[in-house]
Amino acid sequence: MIKLIATDMDGTFLDGNKMFDYEFLSQFYKMQERDIKFVLASGNQYIRLFAQFIPMSEDIYFVADNGSYIAKGPKLISYNTIKKDAVKACLEALQKYPRLFVLMSGLKGTHLLKKDKPYEDVAIKYYRNLTYYDSFDQVTDEVMKIAIYDPEGDIHTYEDQIRAILPDGVTATTAGNEWLDIQNTGVNKGAGIRLLQKELGIKKEECAAFGDAMNDYTLLQSVKYSYAMKNADQRIKDIAREVLPWTNEEQGVIKQIRKILNDQYI
Repeated sequence: MIKLIATDMDGTFLDGNKMFDYEFLSQFYKMQERDIKFVLASGNQYIRLFAQFIPMSEDIYFVADNGSYIAKGPKLISYNTIKKDAVKACLEALQKYPRLFVLMSGLKGTHLLKKDKPYEDVAIKYYRNLTYYDSFDQVTDEVMKIAIYDPEGDIHTYEDQIRAILPDGVTATTAGNEWLDIQNTGVNKGAGIRLLQKELGIKKEECAAFGDAMNDYTLLQSVKYSYAMKNADQRIKDIAREVLPWTNEEQGVIKQIRKILNDQYI
């Protein structure tokens, strides 16, 4: 029997307008009645996710910032930050790509350069508590993730180059076609799910997860019942137990959760 259901957000649970079908509200309370844990495993910032799902947020588990921040409702379970010297080295390395927009997700909020204020509309789709600086040297917050955005929507052009110049101890993973996220090596959605499995006494065989992009790779590997969206990256489809016949625009996650709840199979 399924005891935990986890889903990515953008390109998976949400449609292009960042919305989900309201059928999910009844599904969520059915999961609560059956003690099925619901997890949002996203590259989005925790503050952003929590606000989007009020009043359900109190009972949702969050694997936010690609596993850097894990919580049950308002209660912090675990977090992971990048060492200051590694943050500095990453920022120095990224200076050779002035066309890319860089922000830092920290424990207290989101940190951006004043020169990048034109990208605010992009940032607030995924982050909250935005603060602007003349230089990242002014940031005193602990940093969980450095996020890089390609305005031309083809971050894959840069991913291998950027990985090659990062300092030891950190790595970079694409999140769709526009974003590349830098975090400590070993910090990812899959590690976050495994931590929750241990905390909750739930086995891999009792978990299902949904994803579409490469930052969902470890998420799908952390469960037995892994589902790739119809619109997913082919590499995600290749490792999934099942490729759904629906895209995120067709509310594929909600349709599959309906099957799980109605059949209580697996």
